[in-house]
Amino acid sequence: MKIRAIVNGVSFYTTRAAIKKRKCSDFTLQNDALFFVLDCMGKSEGFATTVRIYDEKMNRQKFDIQLSKV
Repeated sequence: MKIRAIVNGVSFYTTRAAIKKRKCSDFTLQNDALFFVLDCMGKSEGFATTVRIYDEKMNRQKFDIQLSKV
């Protein structure tokens, strides 16, 4: 299933499978955040939230993510 993702204002198209395999971005934390939002989305048509994740140096990363089915 094709998904339109907007992460911090940057829009791109991907698939559910790529998000579940964590292959849709070069940035590991962004892949984890997309996976979390996809899980929260469930069977809805779309979902938007802000995800805060800490990296290995305990620096907080913030991702504003919006997912919608195409």
